[in-house]
Amino acid sequence: METPSPRDARSMLEQASADEAAVRYPPLPRWFFLAQAALAAGLLLARLLPPSDARHATFAVAVAAIVLGGRYWLFRDRVRGVSPSLRDMLPFLAAVLGTVLTCLVVVETTGAEWVWVVGAVVVAGIVLGTGRTYREAYGDAA
Repeated sequence: METPSPRDARSMLEQASADEAAVRYPPLPRWFFLAQAALAAGLLLARLLPPSDARHATFAVAVAAIVLGGRYWLFRDRVRGVSPSLRDMLPFLAAVLGTVLTCLVVVETTGAEWVWVVGAVVVAGIVLGTGRTYREAYGDAA
């Protein structure tokens, strides 16, 4: 077997990296991020319901978000076992969790339940902004 030239080896490594990115980060349609933004906002808005209803609504919305994400990102047709990079997701997760924690602190210290509405708008904006950046980087599926 022939040893590839440095240029051929670099080209093969770049192709392998591109193939990995295509599996790990597939093109996703705009509606996917719109739906996930609505679901993420719904998780925060559920906190405005009476406690027993809030638990059920939070569970239902979380399951819907997980199923949607799993179906169109992690377990799509002909692909199994995708492992997203935590390093890539960390800024997104930090922003969302930071927003939720801020809302919790405000509610606990002031009793201002309306902050969940503000938090829902912020979280939906984070998801939509991430979606726009994602689609610019990895493509827009039809």
